[in-house]
This record gives sequence, structure tokens and C-alpha cells, in this order.
Amino acid sequence: MVHPPPILRGDDIWERVQNFPKVIEEPSYKFDGYSVAHNWTKQSILWELPYWKDNLLRHNLDVMHIEKNYFDNLFNTVMDVTGKTKDNVKARLDLPEHCRRPELHIPESANNKLLKPKASYSFTME
Repeated sequence: MVHPPPILRGDDIWERVQNFPKVIEEPSYKFDGYSVAHNWTKQSILWELPYWKDNLLRHNLDVMHIEKNYFDNLFNTVMDVTGKTKDNVKARLDLPEHCRRPELHIPESANNKLLKPKASYSFTME
């Protein structure tokens, strides 16, 4: 009979992963016990959060921050906040490849200057 793996506390997992390189660092070589005792090769940047060791479900996503970031991006795009919107010239240049909304495409101009037309989903001052 095969038994489930032991439930590890945050401190136990931290002891195992604290010497691994962070996800943003190199190298990504295999460590002792890889695929036998564990499948870890790097340390998640989430371990930098002060509460991460105490999370009972570390594999769950931080819903509160995801919702906040989603709302911020949506709000800034609809309100057309300069410097904060995701609707920028670079995104508009990708539209012809991914979207069939020609009214959002950036028209070619004679002087090679890119002018982004106002999107129908963004608010105006009126």
C-alpha cells in the first residue's frame, strides 16, 4: 500500500528550499534528491513575502492581490490614464495580428508618426 507524502509545515519546506537559487537566478541544475525526495530546482520569489511560511495552502494564489491588479489595469485602461493603461502603442501595433477591430489599429501616416486613435471603450472628459 502506498501512503501519501507527509504534510510539511512552512518551516520544514523553508529548510529544504532556502539554499536553492531564486527563480530569477541561474543556474538551474538538479539538486540532491531531485525526483526522489522532491521536484524542486529553484526557490520561489514568494518566499520573500513575510507571511509565506505561515500559509497553510502555499500553492493557492493570492486572490486579493490578483483582484486588485486586475481592477487597476481595467480601470486605468477604461479611464485612459496616461502611463498606467495597458492600451499603449506597442499593444495597438500587435492588434492586426490578433484582433479584427480595424477601428483600434494604428493607421500608417506619411511622416512615420504613430498616433493611437481613442478607443471606443475608454471614457472621455465629457
